[in-house]
Amino acid sequence: MLTWNKSSALDAKPLAVFRDTIESLVKIYLTHKDSPYHELRHHVQITYGRRLSYVSRDFGGKVVSELTMSDFKEMHRSWLAPLDREDKDGNIIPGKPRVSHAHEQMVFVRQAFRFGKALKLPGCRDAKDILDEMEFKNVGRRKVFLSLEQAILVINKAHEVGSHSIAATQALQACLGIRQKDAAGEWIPLSDPGMSDVVDGKWKWVMGFRFEELDQNFTLTHRLSKSVRGRDGLADSDAGKVKTWKLPLYPLIMEELARMAGVSPAMLTRDMLPASGPMIIAEHNGLPWIGKSFGEKWRKIARLAKIPDEVQNRDSRAGAGTDAELKGADIEQIRQGLGHSKPDTTRLYLRAEEEATDKVAVLRFGKKTP
Repeated sequence: MLTWNKSSALDAKPLAVFRDTIESLVKIYLTHKDSPYHELRHHVQITYGRRLSYVSRDFGGKVVSELTMSDFKEMHRSWLAPLDREDKDGNIIPGKPRVSHAHEQMVFVRQAFRFGKALKLPGCRDAKDILDEMEFKNVGRRKVFLSLEQAILVINKAHEVGSHSIAATQALQACLGIRQKDAAGEWIPLSDPGMSDVVDGKWKWVMGFRFEELDQNFTLTHRLSKSVRGRDGLADSDAGKVKTWKLPLYPLIMEELARMAGVSPAMLTRDMLPASGPMIIAEHNGLPWIGKSFGEKWRKIARLAKIPDEVQNRDSRAGAGTDAELKGADIEQIRQGLGHSKPDTTRLYLRAEEEATDKVAVLRFGKKTP
């Protein structure tokens, strides 16, 4: 998909490329020099490219100027339809409606028509106006979270199987409420903006925790990956939000750092750790983890630790916020701890609804939870 994106002249006049089809609209969105697509960070571009390739594959031949509400409902129904799968014994396992997938696909359909409307491509304004009047069901927000107890099980099991870097990453995520990408970083093309001293072929590593961010008092200062908007932000040292943590307040993390140094936590001093470089290094190749490989390894370890498959590594962040809430932190404290700008965002990460209901009952009526 990315190769196809680059095959067209970015300076082509859109009307010369537009063929009144959804396929030509998608191609313009992905290749036009003024498209917001080119401002996205690498891994976001991959998601956009994949999602829009489905749009072209499934409905690329539809005529834009003839689109009606029924066409958009047809798209949604198609992507919503369950996909059956076959197990190892050849049995067919019925699938479930793909609510999230269908909703996300319609998000990208809207993106394409929004850009087409901005370019005044024929039919796009009418299509976008129709879409603006439509709503498509989405799944509710995630309710599961990785509890601190579960995180500790993952940490212990990771050490047991020799995956100490997975254990350290899990400790950082569970304690600091950060995303995997902040601890372990990400690999992007060398051609993308931003400097890095960690390079492997045509790729460079950015945004993960580095030892030079850790001072003599074990205070860690880091620019949050999610807060850096767009590709150009990676090269702008002032872009994004900087967060600071005093790591001695987190025993699990100090234990992992001490393990790296080969000493007990009580004996650990800053000079026992590297002065610079990535904090998380994969055991199998001596380089920072590739995101997909990390996820696959984490899942195997989580299964060994008896963590349900519905609980994912990304739920570590919700687990940190929920654990803080259950232990008495208020919404504003949790918001600052997670690095959110708005409390409404923080509330999406607080998932202990049943426990909160019980707590309210105790506060109101004074009877202890059975």
